[in-house]
Amino acid sequence: MPRTLYDVLQSHPGASEAELCAAWQRLADPLEREGGIAGSAATHLNEINAAWAVLGNPASRAAYDSSLPAEAFAAPSPITGASRPLLDWRIGRLLILITCLSMIALVWSSCRTQAFMSASEGQSRAIKAQQRAMEAEMRAQMGPAGASGANRAEADARAEMQRRDEAQALEFEEARRQSDLNMAAREAARERREQEEAEQRRQWREESGTSVDED
Repeated sequence: MPRTLYDVLQSHPGASEAELCAAWQRLADPLEREGGIAGSAATHLNEINAAWAVLGNPASRAAYDSSLPAEAFAAPSPITGASRPLLDWRIGRLLILITCLSMIALVWSSCRTQAFMSASEGQSRAIKAQQRAMEAEMRAQMGPAGASGANRAEADARAEMQRRDEAQALEFEEARRQSDLNMAAREAARERREQEEAEQRRQWREESGTSVDED
């Protein structure tokens, strides 16, 4: 059977006016929003609008239906896979936007982590330099002949202080490393959640388009 105007709107003769209007908007809106279309896309848009101009008017639709053969009303016209849009343009743009935002967040997180590590290394070097200066001062006060009991006690106290500073520096490094791991885990969980939401929206959009086509 030749292609009918109902086939152009991916519908069937038994569809209501509301269903035909929804089919027309679903097919024409993405093409009209693109702007500046030409070639086969422009021809397809003209076919869609021409089909709706006839089927959207009850009088012209009745006249057109009277010219159709009887088998056209037996079952809904089949919809070819080539005429069905594979992915709505709005969902595609949303996925691109989500991907770009995820990459920006990942780069920003990496830069912040690197800056934090650089600051921590600078602080550690300053602490070590201060400790070396204290040790040099202690050796200068002790002299070549050895240190007195008071100087030895002071040296022991400074050595203990150095050990405490080193332990605190290690604890700080461990806390920073754990914080980086937690932040990376949160970023990964957020990205997975955004991808799942985008996939759910895409499936919902496809299911909505399929339900309209089936109607």
